[in-house]
Amino acid sequence: MAKKGDKSVSIKILLSECASFLPLELINKDADLKREITVAEVDRPSLALSGYFDTFAEKRLQVLGLTEISYLKTKDDAYLEEIFRLLTSRPIPGIVIARGLTCPPQLITAAKEKAIPVMATPTRTSDAIALLSDFLREQFAPETSFHGELLDIFGVGVMILGESGLGKSECALDLVAKGHRLVADDQVMVKRSTGDLVIGYSDPKIKDHIEIQGLGIINISLMYGVHAIRDRKRVELVLRLELLDRKKEYDRTGLTDKTTDILGVKVPYLLIPIIPGKNIANIIEAAALNHLLKIRGFHSAEEFDRRLIEHITASREVQPKDTE
Repeated sequence: MAKKGDKSVSIKILLSECASFLPLELINKDADLKREITVAEVDRPSLALSGYFDTFAEKRLQVLGLTEISYLKTKDDAYLEEIFRLLTSRPIPGIVIARGLTCPPQLITAAKEKAIPVMATPTRTSDAIALLSDFLREQFAPETSFHGELLDIFGVGVMILGESGLGKSECALDLVAKGHRLVADDQVMVKRSTGDLVIGYSDPKIKDHIEIQGLGIINISLMYGVHAIRDRKRVELVLRLELLDRKKEYDRTGLTDKTTDILGVKVPYLLIPIIPGKNIANIIEAAALNHLLKIRGFHSAEEFDRRLIEHITASREVQPKDTE
């Protein structure tokens, strides 16, 4: 498992990657687009515009909506020049004017002096903040990667791990042939999302492909159709394959639910011993279905244990008494 370091998002990336869901127009074209956003939160500088900067979140992207612009319209030019000078003297990464409102010219002047990007969007303020926050949370989400496979099996995101040469890719291909969907082969990229969800996806360079030893690289989407792949999936079950070690004790009842830690989130975990000729794809399907049963409140191992105890108890109760 490999972890990635801290990230930042430049205004240039913000403008390009948000274009599909949030229109942003750069007002001051000579601004420094290399300025970096280093925190995921977005701020409305209402108190700062009144002159209170003691708790100002200066590292956040600043959004001005109807409330802020309406307040500023009540102030004279001298006040606006001074308040925007104070605002832009902080290391803010950029400013967004929402709702298609007119940006005060004093703000443009002050921002140009510091090369701070000022952007405009016709989107409502609350919606713009939500979209920007979602985008930045995605960008700054903790992430890591695993050497393995990730598939959507019966709607369950199953990540298959194990040493190289165990046939993980061949198993993934077998599962795709059975009608399940490939998310990632060889390298599974994983991010922790809002709500303690762990989301897996493929490295874009090898997306939709599987490497099979002796066969080479094959394109799953072309061979099996676009229904055989998906871009991302929540990791809900981790299976680790290993060659059977006859000196090792493996779980034979399933009464103990094990988990593994991925970016601070506990994910159900199973260790599957394999031997040549064993149908691993069928076992993985069974593991996914059993996981679904547990989600729906039915634990096969616990139900078997309960019935066994009831049978033993009933047998003791009907034993014939000693008539001697």
